[in-house]
Amino acid sequence: MEALREIHEVHSNSITIHLPNQFAKQVEVIVLPVEDKPVTNHDDFWNGVDQIREELARSGRTFSDSAELIREDRGW
Repeated sequence: MEALREIHEVHSNSITIHLPNQFAKQVEVIVLPVEDKPVTNHDDFWNGVDQIREELARSGRTFSDSAELIREDRGW
């Protein structure tokens, strides 16, 4: 699947979206307001993930990989 994400300043009730030449012939357009939150730093994101994984490991419990379970269920 191809995806195009652009953020535009809105000054009226319309916007123009320019697509790459070889983009799909039929598209779905969804317009959402941009949240006023800072962009997450890539390293900060993964550091947070690592902290959660460490907490789960310290619990002594075993947690399955849901993505792996989906693959098994669907025979991938």
